[in-house]
Amino acid sequence: MRIPELLLPAGDLESLATALLYGADAVYLGADGPNLRARAAGFAGEGLNEAAALAHAAGVKVYVCVNATPRQQDLPLVRQGLDQAVEAKADGLIIADPGVARLAVRHAPNLPIHVSTQANTRNAEALAFWRDFGATRANLARECAAREVASLCAERDRALPGFELEVFAHGAQCMAFSGRCQLSVHMTGRAVNEPGRTACLGACAHPCRYEYRRRSVLEERKREGADAWEVLEQWTDAPGAPGNEDWTQFFAPQDLCLLWHAKWLARLGVDALKIEGRTRSSAYLAVVADAWRFALDSLAAGAFNPRAALTELRHAATRPLTSGLFGADPQRSIPGLDPRAPRRMPLLRVLAASENISSGPAWDVELKGTFDPARPEGLTLVLPGLLRPVLGPSEFRLERPDGLPLTAAHPGQRAVLFAAHPGLRPGVFAR
Repeated sequence: MRIPELLLPAGDLESLATALLYGADAVYLGADGPNLRARAAGFAGEGLNEAAALAHAAGVKVYVCVNATPRQQDLPLVRQGLDQAVEAKADGLIIADPGVARLAVRHAPNLPIHVSTQANTRNAEALAFWRDFGATRANLARECAAREVASLCAERDRALPGFELEVFAHGAQCMAFSGRCQLSVHMTGRAVNEPGRTACLGACAHPCRYEYRRRSVLEERKREGADAWEVLEQWTDAPGAPGNEDWTQFFAPQDLCLLWHAKWLARLGVDALKIEGRTRSSAYLAVVADAWRFALDSLAAGAFNPRAALTELRHAATRPLTSGLFGADPQRSIPGLDPRAPRRMPLLRVLAASENISSGPAWDVELKGTFDPARPEGLTLVLPGLLRPVLGPSEFRLERPDGLPLTAAHPGQRAVLFAAHPGLRPGVFAR
């Protein structure tokens, strides 16, 4: 058994720093080329050089996403992204489109090609095709069941030794084949060939996350005796109770979580486990990355402890967690999570040591959520290794940068945290 590489998302510089602090073996990010997270800040221009230098200094690999399905007019931007990845000395390219792969062979011949999950690879012949084309790794389709993953690992070991397999282990799922949903085009009123909200170009509007109600529509002629249904979209700032109507997210899949299966995947010889989330917050990434790093480290130490990691993951779970199509029942939530337990996401992130040292150790922080300084439970530090020391109400205080007491704090606000703990350092979160 070998421990899989933990591959974490980096949507911007703050997320990259979070991934490095909380245990990434490798990160994946977007640059100048078309990629499937068009709304992520990414690392255009010289940003990729800076990102790669930071990651490499921490011993972490960098994979650049060029995983969209580009149109003819997008190819110059693809070439630009490939040149940028070469200049930054990236460790690999994540590609879904055969045309992009062909360009990569010419423009970035020394960069390994990793086949994206968007290529929907589900059989050994497809693996062999990509290997023959020059790829060194394939991320299997998120639609693969456990038995399919096992079969592909066995066939890889028999016929394609050395070819790496990657599995998406945590995060959002698509309601269609990964990256192929076209609901955005139809529901946002944009033409198919118009730049904008198309999933295959990374600008999905996520209509599967909207809230809907459904009602039967009487047709003059029913098809085989069944009613037709009309979908009515609801936009609301109060999704829990929009009026008195019953609303549902019946298109929305639950989030994927294969943590219970990490030991089994390692025994199969899966080379990398990928965590989704380039457009998610750095606070979310800190919690998820730390839980997965802890799980894999406990596995390496011979004391696999998924329950402790799941206890932490529930704080970041905005949707029910499931094993998806990987498991026997895609609608069944994974065991080990109490949906009634309170969720507590990080409320602040340490930026740097503060110059205000007149009253002991002080740290400049940025608020990530609404914070009540008088909260009786104190402040819990989110430290790598699933360490969660608690500072009691008398062990810390928050002030405004001008020195006045902080009576209320809101997301994006800067403050000064006065606290003494050996775990406090730039990049650490607290809740």
